[in-house]
Amino acid sequence: MDDPHFAGGRVHWSTESTVAVIGGLGEMGRLISNFFRSFEFPVLVADLETDVTPQEAIQEADIVVFAVPLHRTVEIIRSLVPHVRPGQLVMDLTSLKEAPVCEMLRSPAWVVGLHPMFGGRISKFTGQTLAACPARIEPQDWQWLRGLFTARGIRVKECTAQEHDRMMSIIQVLFHLTTMLIGRTLRELDIDIGETMEYTSPSYRIEMNLVGRIFAQNPELYAAITQMNPHSAGIFSALKEGLAAYEQFHRTGDLKSFIEDFERSARHMDGFSRSAYRESSELLDFSVGLANRKNGPPQGP
Repeated sequence: MDDPHFAGGRVHWSTESTVAVIGGLGEMGRLISNFFRSFEFPVLVADLETDVTPQEAIQEADIVVFAVPLHRTVEIIRSLVPHVRPGQLVMDLTSLKEAPVCEMLRSPAWVVGLHPMFGGRISKFTGQTLAACPARIEPQDWQWLRGLFTARGIRVKECTAQEHDRMMSIIQVLFHLTTMLIGRTLRELDIDIGETMEYTSPSYRIEMNLVGRIFAQNPELYAAITQMNPHSAGIFSALKEGLAAYEQFHRTGDLKSFIEDFERSARHMDGFSRSAYRESSELLDFSVGLANRKNGPPQGP
């Protein structure tokens, strides 16, 4: 392997291998620690409030997992790479992969980038998706590691770091930006959210729950996801172009162009749209039932 940083080192990892989780007191750190403990791996947790320092944990470990905030991931990996030795496996759990994987590849160890497509508060792994970038690892060792995840019912999607970040610009950046823009617009127009819910349709209730869900979480995470993705600039450009087109349709009263634009998008999403309509109809029915249980059935005149 022609890599000036890589020092080789063949280690056959097993459930007896010690795992160090850097940032192990956070939600995702606790989740991945419990994941490895479920296979009876010895796990060392290193965080700001632990007696064990990250450097000490890395020195004792065979497998190192970085479960640290996205906006500090590269900085933390860079500071700890000098403590990584040949034969170790280093991984990260952040929402972007190109920059963290690049930093881990500066180590002399084996490298896999991971992105759990779920939060740290899930109750079970079955049916969840894990994006994985096996950047520098022998095929048989990757299959062993992959098998740990699939044994818990996790679906593993393999990709390169570049493919991952491009796809996250759609899955995360595009949808988070549009959702946050709804929240920003409601704020700027000084809209009473509770009052709008008095007029709510089932689809509006679901959409507003998704808006509220984002603003109930950590702003640093969403800042990093939307601002640090290397493909975000293209998303901003496309959004501005689309908004300008809709504004033009409105300003000129051009319903015909709006309909034609709508139909072009519908054709692009044709197969998916039909299945999405059926699935979302079930969600809407569930949402109505949930609202009725929460608020009681509608009262007659």
